[in-house]
Amino acid sequence: MHFREDPHKNEALKARHLSEVEALITRREDELAAARKARGADILRDTETHRKAFLDMLGWPLNADLPRPTPRAEIIEELGDEGEYTVFRMRIEVLEGLWQTGLYYRLNSDERRPLVISQHGGAGTPELASGFYFDGSTVNYHGMVTGLLPHRVHVFMPALLLWDPAFYGAAYDRIRIDARLKRVGSSITALEVYAISRVIDYFEATVDPLSFGMVGCSYGGHYTLFTTAAEPRIRSAISSSFFSDRRQYAWPDWSWRDAAALYDDPEIACLCYPRRLCVETGDQDELFAVEYSNAATAEVMDYCVRAGIDPATWFDSIVFPGIHEYNPDPAPVERMIRELEA
Repeated sequence: MHFREDPHKNEALKARHLSEVEALITRREDELAAARKARGADILRDTETHRKAFLDMLGWPLNADLPRPTPRAEIIEELGDEGEYTVFRMRIEVLEGLWQTGLYYRLNSDERRPLVISQHGGAGTPELASGFYFDGSTVNYHGMVTGLLPHRVHVFMPALLLWDPAFYGAAYDRIRIDARLKRVGSSITALEVYAISRVIDYFEATVDPLSFGMVGCSYGGHYTLFTTAAEPRIRSAISSSFFSDRRQYAWPDWSWRDAAALYDDPEIACLCYPRRLCVETGDQDELFAVEYSNAATAEVMDYCVRAGIDPATWFDSIVFPGIHEYNPDPAPVERMIRELEA
């Protein structure tokens, strides 16, 4: 064949096809958003039924009836005795052959106190959030760890598959791992939420804390929201710099089949009811625009109105002056501690 043409000749046709696909998705999203809101009409009155469906959406092992003996644990090293606290690097076996590593700030007291899961975000580690590196900076985590310690609570910081391999080494492809997990009926979120739940199993059996709380920033805010929805033992939680409209931020590892018709951030927040959930967004957040967080909050308020429930009894939405970071205002943590001590 001898016909030839400029490779850019059909660029306009390609652009038209792209716009048609985008328009098709938008129409379908609009249809399913209406279906999702109708389906969730009873979510605040029947959280257990919806929680089971939510776990099914995320996948194995959250939706599997697996045996849950007290997990084994190993102290990798004692990092230091800080007087009121001893800091350990440890790991807990959450599934056969799968161990969850993390930092454990153990309160050196016989008094029964709460335990808070503190979750780092993308490109981070427990050590970074704790200020272990360089000049002690915690970057955008502020007092996510240090702000908890004066309240005399135990703190555990899981090291999730979120570190920056360009900086820390141990190269991996999170999206490829998530895709492989989805091929076997799971997801990276399902696996890591389950791991945190098994961490709670371990501390419940060995430390017997007064209660459990959770805080997290960015990806840590994702895991805080999702784990609190999945795990009724978490009494109070703060999800910072995540809560939003997933249509605007359809990242591969935050997407599941039919999620648009099942559970987005507002419904997942409702699965935390009647426990306390605080969501926070910086008014200048450069990753997740505050307008979309406000829109998701409005949906939660609408669910409360339809159920005749006062949102002030369980849900806080805070817009703080800041960027993509953990809210440095100590007031939400102080309120969480009061909830955990109640």
